[in-house]
Amino acid sequence: MTDKINQDEIISSNIKKLREGLGWNQSKLASEAGITAAALSKIEKGDGRVPTIVVLRKIASALKVQPYEITGEEPGNASEADERNREFYRKWDILDSLSKTDQEMLKGMAERLKRITDE
Repeated sequence: MTDKINQDEIISSNIKKLREGLGWNQSKLASEAGITAAALSKIEKGDGRVPTIVVLRKIASALKVQPYEITGEEPGNASEADERNREFYRKWDILDSLSKTDQEMLKGMAERLKRITDE
């Protein structure tokens, strides 16, 4: 693993790159991640502090990536199904714009389809 300062630079750079790739400003990402804009600003500035795993997971979840994609570390051994699920959510993030009712309906359909394909 890299030293703490270098790790901080990698994390801040990757978060900024992923955020900008979505066309989001810092306020939008902070809101989606459930952290303060000030905290995100400090993380992106790379002030020498590495965010906690809890904050890192919140940011990764908001960006629809895995924490290792932010830290630059090697991925764990994720199953093929997990990788397909992650790719699905990345491609279909438009689902977030649907109403809660429609999201639940689609989730139910996906779960039924999964049960059918697993059998």
